[in-house]
This record gives sequence, C-alpha cells and structure tokens, in this order.
Amino acid sequence: MTGPKSVSPRPEDQADRSLEQSGFTKEQIARLRELRDMYPYIEYMDSRRQWHRLRFVKWLYARGEIPR
Repeated sequence: MTGPKSVSPRPEDQADRSLEQSGFTKEQIARLRELRDMYPYIEYMDSRRQWHRLRFVKWLYARGEIPR
C-alpha cells in the first residue's frame, strides 16, 4: 500500500518537461529544483500560516515583484 502522494518521490522528467513547455529556461528549472529540494515534503511545513506565506511569495514571484 502506498502512502500519500506528498511522501512519494516526484517524477523529475515529467515536471521538467512541463516547465520547459511553460517557457522556463534550463537554469530556471535547476533553481526551482534546488528550492523544491529544500522543502521535500509538505508534512514538514510548520503551520498553515507558513503555507499561506509561501503561497504569497510564489504569487509575488510570478508577478515579477521578487527579483531572482
């Protein structure tokens, strides 16, 4: 029996292809992978508040408000 999806390994190739198709460069994909590896599983999030903050930061980054 498998556990929740969040504790399963991520399919790297599929995610990379999807990001490439969305217009990300190889360097951007590598940086995103580094950031994702810092937080491998959602269970390690401290709280719902922290999750909301991370969603907000993602939104700011998507709008170009946070430079690389």
